[in-house]
Amino acid sequence: MSYPNQWPPQPYQAFQQPQRRSSNWGLTAAILGGGALVLAVLCCGGLAMAFRTPAASAAAKQPFAYTDVPPPAFPDRSEAEQHELEPGVVQHVISIGDEEGGFYDTPGHGGYMYLYLPPGEHAAKSLPCILIAPAGSTLLAGMDLAEEDEPEHTPFVKAGCAVLSYELDGPCYDDSDLDLMREAYDEFKEARAGLVNARNALDYVLAKVPEVDPARIYAAGHSSAATHALLVAAHEPRLAGVMAYAPATDLPKRMGWTLALYRYTLPGLVDFVTQSSPSTHAAALKRPVFLFHAEDDSNCPIADTRAFADKLKQQGADVKFVTAASGDHYDSMINEGIPAAIQWLRERKAIK
Repeated sequence: MSYPNQWPPQPYQAFQQPQRRSSNWGLTAAILGGGALVLAVLCCGGLAMAFRTPAASAAAKQPFAYTDVPPPAFPDRSEAEQHELEPGVVQHVISIGDEEGGFYDTPGHGGYMYLYLPPGEHAAKSLPCILIAPAGSTLLAGMDLAEEDEPEHTPFVKAGCAVLSYELDGPCYDDSDLDLMREAYDEFKEARAGLVNARNALDYVLAKVPEVDPARIYAAGHSSAATHALLVAAHEPRLAGVMAYAPATDLPKRMGWTLALYRYTLPGLVDFVTQSSPSTHAAALKRPVFLFHAEDDSNCPIADTRAFADKLKQQGADVKFVTAASGDHYDSMINEGIPAAIQWLRERKAIK
């Protein structure tokens, strides 16, 4: 497997997917190349002061407010393009607004969603549904959907679930362009770390997919999308539960000293990262939680997920934590994580 370099640099390691869109260290060079501001901080306050992570405000500990953002006008399912990925797996491509992608005047009013239904006819409210965002982001910008995401979708379809995957506002295709990175960050913030996109996906399912049982809708995700799924589950009471494979649960800890450095470039960074962190909203995770992590994960430490699972259990949450001995960050999810999540759904009678 080849893993692309992504911004920001160590100690914060961006979430990665095999053969995902490539990026580089250009943004770091752009920031440090115009380093007058950083040098001024170093000269005035010294290294210790410059790299001391500032404290988040009290507002950052509160839930995101996102329901005030109006949803888009959803197209009818008959307008969706259809692609048969393999026998019995048909992908319906739903376009929301601007088909070319990019940034939008209103959060969540553009991009794509992929809808999958199991083969055959289905009665109303007969199918469970899995909502999945794309993995591979820095969690400071959004992410679009790509062919590489499909292996996370199709196993659920084969198990008898509807699946709706959705994009996150503010994708950044060239992180050597500082202005573009700032714009992507701003768009992602405006979408409340993707909560607006998740809300739209859930609204679409309830409005346009009558085959889905509203009582059996789950969020799922891998890597950065696992972090996102936990955040959604803490904010969205209409979900039945959440499945997260190899998440980062404490974002201020994961990003480390980069918060101190990049807060001069990305406004409100410390508060946004704190408010985007599942650990900030752990007490709000009232729905059943499935967590998965490989012992040899080289991207995100399993110890953090184990500690998060223990924290949820201590507050009385319904948690199942499954581990794999090997497989690293990605292969473990494909080979063991998703099958274990499907089995968890069967145990909960979510899959008939």
